[in-house]
Amino acid sequence: MLNYPEQITAFITANFTPSDPDRANFKRTTDGVLTFLFATFPDGCISDYDLNDILLELGYERHTWVNEHIEVTYVDEAEITTINKSLVSGWCLQSVFNLNPDIFEAPVERKPKRG
Repeated sequence: MLNYPEQITAFITANFTPSDPDRANFKRTTDGVLTFLFATFPDGCISDYDLNDILLELGYERHTWVNEHIEVTYVDEAEITTINKSLVSGWCLQSVFNLNPDIFEAPVERKPKRG
């Protein structure tokens, strides 16, 4: 029988290090980490309890951080930006990969105002 907890421990050790919410580039809830792992390992091969034990044994801590989602709406001739915030509790991991968003800016042609 395959020992998935050992394989997953080795996988996490090889690809991540513990971090905090300010520096982590891979922040996920327990379900989010499981979803990521199940893309590599068989779905359901470990439980959330197993993952919790693995992460704690590897020196990870549960953290709480603020998740922001920006919505832009247009009313008449005004642009209204709303920043919705929610609390998230989970795990903060640091990957060697650059997971920062790539942002490109292009000029937008403005329509002349009718007067």
